[in-house]
Amino acid sequence: MKFAKRREKYARESVEGWQDGHREECCQDRHASWMTDLPHHVKQLPLSKLTIPGSHDSGTSNLVPSTVAGVDQPKHIRDLVRRFPRIAKFLMPRWSVTQHLDVTKQLQQGIRYLDIRCVAVREENRLRVIHCLLGDTIRNILLKIKYFLHMHPQEVVILDFQHVYNFVFEDHVELCRALITGFGAALCPRPPKDQAVYSLQFMQDSGFQVIVIYPVELAQFCWTRELCPSPWPNTTSPAFLKDFLTKNTSARDPNRLFVSQGIFTPRPATVIFHPVSTLETACAKPCNATVKSWLQQHQTKPSNQCKSEEEVVQNSSSQHHQIQQQRIHQQNEQQQNLGQTKQQKVQLNIRKTRQEALPLKQQQKSQQRQQQDQQLLTQQQDHLLKQQEEQQLTQQQDHHLTQQQDQQLTQQEGQQQAQQQDPQLTQQKEQQLTLQQDEEPQPQKQENHPTQQKDQQQAQQQEQQKSQHDNQIQLNNQEPKQLQVQEIQKLDPLPTQEANLQLTQQMHSTETQQRQDQNQIQQQRREMQQHDQQRTQPKPNIVITDFVMCSQTSIDIIDILINMNY
Repeated sequence: MKFAKRREKYARESVEGWQDGHREECCQDRHASWMTDLPHHVKQLPLSKLTIPGSHDSGTSNLVPSTVAGVDQPKHIRDLVRRFPRIAKFLMPRWSVTQHLDVTKQLQQGIRYLDIRCVAVREENRLRVIHCLLGDTIRNILLKIKYFLHMHPQEVVILDFQHVYNFVFEDHVELCRALITGFGAALCPRPPKDQAVYSLQFMQDSGFQVIVIYPVELAQFCWTRELCPSPWPNTTSPAFLKDFLTKNTSARDPNRLFVSQGIFTPRPATVIFHPVSTLETACAKPCNATVKSWLQQHQTKPSNQCKSEEEVVQNSSSQHHQIQQQRIHQQNEQQQNLGQTKQQKVQLNIRKTRQEALPLKQQQKSQQRQQQDQQLLTQQQDHLLKQQEEQQLTQQQDHHLTQQQDQQLTQQEGQQQAQQQDPQLTQQKEQQLTLQQDEEPQPQKQENHPTQQKDQQQAQQQEQQKSQHDNQIQLNNQEPKQLQVQEIQKLDPLPTQEANLQLTQQMHSTETQQRQDQNQIQQQRREMQQHDQQRTQPKPNIVITDFVMCSQTSIDIIDILINMNY
């Protein structure tokens, strides 16, 4: 049963491979001249602002099976291969091949970045491609690239010699000579550090078609790694790969080339748990799916048709005008809502002040009553002071009278003594005294009678005022509550409770509307910020993948990358 399942699986894979190969033949040369077809305003941009498709380990389509692991592999893998040569001979080709197409077909399908890793083979005295196994020679690869560029003079190819193994100075010199003899004047010189990368139009006008990224600065055409960084994700997790690519693209220098490696690196555990599988099925297919979804997020214009520069400018200006009109409309709505809420608040404040005015009037009345009471008290105090003064005056008069009476008594005693001497004189004087005593009390009574009448009148007036004041207090305390209600109704035609309920409901509805409007405005602002960030955020520059044009996802990746330039 197991062998039958394996046979079915191999048959299915062979059919899929035939379908993919047939698809390659059908869509041959579909992107062979996409750089020449770019619009003029895109060509004027530097190469760092274009999106360029690339391939990982580009020259591994024809690796030679062997029982010896390459120099690029770590020591523990080489030791395992030595111990188990037969198993290694079966597994190494399945996990070393990263491309099924050779360099010419890759270039015809739109690839413009080639990842080349070479080794100096001392036994053959040649420079060959390596990825755990040896591949084609560097001379053959350069000849294929030269032929393609000769057929497409407006295209540009980036050659990245990421790793060189077993190289000495003579090997570097030999490789540079091969590049000079192969391309000559088509090699693009290294730009200065202060300036940005050259534009495609400049390179086409100048006749430069090849950019060489080399680890050693041997010649003027050798671009250093600083001008084209290529961070390695070293993972098999789709989520980690997405985060890694987004972080590096957002942090990259827009004036320098940048390579986004959309690849999964298999670990020893993946090979052990998938002994019958291959690098394509275990790593490349899920990796290409993640890269495709990541690129679709960055794809702002999915249309495949090219647009002219005027149409792009018109669309951008119309969008900007629409956005400005939306903002103005939102601001006007906000101002209207604020005006309505202000009016409602003013009405509430007026009604509150009217309601608060009643207790203020009551307070004023109570204050007036207190003032009247104080006035009455002051009048009473003044009256008492007057009475005291009058009593003092009366006392002084009484004292004066007592003194006069004492004098009269002394006189009477002297007169009695004289009368004893003269009885007739005494009788006459007694008659005079009697007459004086009869006459004196009458004027006193006449003087005291008007003062008593005044006192009585003032006391009556005070009693009347007190009684009136007490009656007023009793009437004010006994006022019915209906009078207050009538006063409130006079001030406001609606009853206060209903009015307050209506106003609170209106305020609540307006507040909810304002909150909804504010939330909508915030969402629109966020969308605008995201749109602006997408515009300002640097796009991916060079994206490399495995097994180019071997599945529909890899075809879609190349289409997306090329269409992102329009």
